[in-house]
Amino acid sequence: MFFREAIMRAVREEMRGNDRIVILGQDVGAFGGSYREFDGLFEEFGAGRVRDMPVAEAAMVGVGVGAAAAGLRPLVSITYMDFMMLGFDPLINYGAKLRYKTGGQLTAPLVVKTTAGAKGQGVAHSQCIEAWLMSVPGLKVVAPSTAADAYGMLKAALREEGPVVFVDHKRLFPVAGEVPLAEEIVPFGLAKVCRSGTDLTISTHSFMTRVAMEAADLLQSEGVSAEVIDLRSLAPLDIDTIAGSVRRTNALLTLEEGQVTCGVGIEVIARVQEILAPISAARVGALPAPVSSNRVLEPACLPDAQRVVQAARKLLKR
Repeated sequence: MFFREAIMRAVREEMRGNDRIVILGQDVGAFGGSYREFDGLFEEFGAGRVRDMPVAEAAMVGVGVGAAAAGLRPLVSITYMDFMMLGFDPLINYGAKLRYKTGGQLTAPLVVKTTAGAKGQGVAHSQCIEAWLMSVPGLKVVAPSTAADAYGMLKAALREEGPVVFVDHKRLFPVAGEVPLAEEIVPFGLAKVCRSGTDLTISTHSFMTRVAMEAADLLQSEGVSAEVIDLRSLAPLDIDTIAGSVRRTNALLTLEEGQVTCGVGIEVIARVQEILAPISAARVGALPAPVSSNRVLEPACLPDAQRVVQAARKLLKR
């Protein structure tokens, strides 16, 4: 099943089981979503539950948070993660804080599904800002890398009692993978060991998991055994799994498509060090520049397997 089809299946099943779930977003209706991840849902559930919205992300998120507080379970689809910034005020200052502000009397069971990553679309359509969201109390953030996890984690998100940001990636939509025939919920807060190793731990998430696996193959040819851990869930973060791996390998390399400054990787390293004391660690991420749509400059800015291998060599020598 393609990644986008896994998303579609999860939403369809949850909408059939809970008539409070509604979809709000641009092109989510008859068009089937910008990446066709909502194909067929408008025909099945109608305009009352699959609602096309104007190009106004602040309003979309605001309506979604308000509807969630009133008892619905909206899924708000933001085509580009860059545009989530427009919806930060209702999402962070209202949705994420609602349970705290009301002493648990009200919650905002909202899912904001947004698409991160670069794929030739330029500086304002290519950013990965997951790390910004990880620091918000009351907000959960997940970023699956496989069709099976997309299916299981989106189903879990649509059953949460508080707001969830579900991050997918442009380059993952056409990627296929096995998805269980039976319903399978993937709980938040559990990382996945994608590949076992003894010399180095690589922690990553989303599309970069595929890059990490490619790098691990290259390192294996050099006699380096790399363990690859897919975080899957960024908030909550499964530090125990990572720390357990680093305890065995004695080296941690973090990989992300976003910026390394105040990024996911530095948070992982800091928390692991709180458990294991100082460790040998390094970070790999995008270069400190806007991601260009130029066919040469875009890949030059983004992490690839060769950059990961080079960073691993340097880390292990150190």
